Amino acid sequence: MTSFPRIVASMTIIPSRIGCIRPVMEAVLIQTVPVAPIELNIPHICQRTGQTHEIPDWLTGLERVIIYRTEDYGPITKIAPTLLRYTADQETYIWSVDDDCAYPANQLELLCAVHDPSKRRIPRYGGKLKPDGTVNFWFGEAEVTMFEGCGGVLYPPDCIGKDFPAYLALTAANEHCRKNNDLVLAMYFGHHLFPMYLYNRPTDEVPYMVTGWLDQDPLPANGHVENYRGFSPLSTRTGLPKLPSMVMGGAT
Repeated sequence: MTSFPRIVASMTIIPSRIGCIRPVMEAVLIQTVPVAPIELNIPHICQRTGQTHEIPDWLTGLERVIIYRTEDYGPITKIAPTLLRYTADQETYIWSVDDDCAYPANQLELLCAVHDPSKRRIPRYGGKLKPDGTVNFWFGEAEVTMFEGCGGVLYPPDCIGKDFPAYLALTAANEHCRKNNDLVLAMYFGHHLFPMYLYNRPTDEVPYMVTGWLDQDPLPANGHVENYRGFSPLSTRTGLPKLPSMVMGGAT
């Protein structure tokens, strides 16, 4: 397994979940491959609900947790501000985690096992989102075109360009893009020929997937799924994905 100079975990939260995320934070902090800190991106106001984010004392008191007050870009807030903070950093890897998932202690180890510093790619694991909102996990390994249904992504240094802030602002201003952070990220990295690599290979020590999901607060019924219709998220890449009209004029 590759030795990493530094890995940070990046996530965001919505007001209705902030009282329930302690198990998530603790699961991330006890990984067998340790994270330096968790960087928690919290907007002052949640644009989706209009609620103000109140940060509890227990959260501010957690060791190895850094809270950043950021703009609300939608679900992509869990990773985009962190990518921007590390634009000039050539050593730090960023693990994108969800706020409603109880990760096993070796989940980050699974991503690290497939990372190869000599290969320019973004390791992730996951599967295909089903109409009922659950995930049909894919097993094996292959280059893919989409982050859909993934349980975690490990972003290497220098994976975004100078065009990313403008692309982020453009997509955050679009109603459909705001709901689909997986699609927005896939279009960006696909446009820049930065491969995404799915890896789910079992061993006795490393699990296929996360062990459990906590209380969830999904988008309205089928809202997330409906916005994916017409895409083939987990086909092996045969060329650049076609950029939908709503993001044309973004990254170049």
